[in-house]
Amino acid sequence: MTTDQEKQSGEGHVYCAHCGTENEPAAYSCDRCGERIYFPDPMKPPPMGLVECQNCLTSNEARASYCVRCGESLVNAARISVLGSGDPARQAMHSQPGGIRLRQRDSEPAPGPSAEPTRPEPRRQESEERRSAPLEAASRPVARPREPDQERDRRAQAREKAAEQERERARESEGVNDSGTRSARLPQSARGWNTAAFLIGPIWGPANGVWLGILGLLFFAVPGSVPTLGEVSIKVLLYLGFGAFLGFRGNELAWRAKRWPSLEHFRRVQQQWMLVALVVNIIALFVIPIVVRS
Repeated sequence: MTTDQEKQSGEGHVYCAHCGTENEPAAYSCDRCGERIYFPDPMKPPPMGLVECQNCLTSNEARASYCVRCGESLVNAARISVLGSGDPARQAMHSQPGGIRLRQRDSEPAPGPSAEPTRPEPRRQESEERRSAPLEAASRPVARPREPDQERDRRAQAREKAAEQERERARESEGVNDSGTRSARLPQSARGWNTAAFLIGPIWGPANGVWLGILGLLFFAVPGSVPTLGEVSIKVLLYLGFGAFLGFRGNELAWRAKRWPSLEHFRRVQQQWMLVALVVNIIALFVIPIVVRS
């Protein structure tokens, strides 16, 4: 427990002997580090002995780093011999509460009973700065890291794509039909792979107004002589590449190529062409081997 002798040592603030933080006079421990705050009794010195502050002549524990009275560093403090039944005059000088000598330096006048001991201004300012630093750090706005250019572009593209899909849904709900024009935009729900354009492009193309499909016949033009196996393989690969292009873009090309009554009619026609393409290719799988063998 803190004795009256420990607490009546100063009228102002006291300082932590461990970290030098300024505390209230009645504080039991340091607000910053938790070290106990008290003024050692010169009549009952601790086992490690006492040291004397060179600034205010206060007795402190030998292990203290700062003076509990004024907060001054005790790096160069003078060690005090243990008081006992020896010199009465020295015993009287250190018998005051907090171990404060009654004798003052020659160059300093003795303070009156109500005079507050001088505390170094830099120490008080440093303590106030320590207390205000956490509040300033908490109120300071946190700077958000800048997004990389690629991430920013990706987000912009995603927003643009979402806006485009929203416009497409609005057009589809309103029943906008701009087929048969060069600037026509096929609704998003009708886009996708066209199986008939891939399998029977030369037949599907003219029937849907996409005359580009006739170009697929050029890959099977009969030359003057019998083609070799290598030439046939190259033509087949070229035709498959051209068919893949029609498969990916066939719906959009057909929507722009001619006027369709409605989007639902366009979908039904393309589904019918898909069935025709499957039937034609199944028949071809049986007919071609027979023709080749004969």
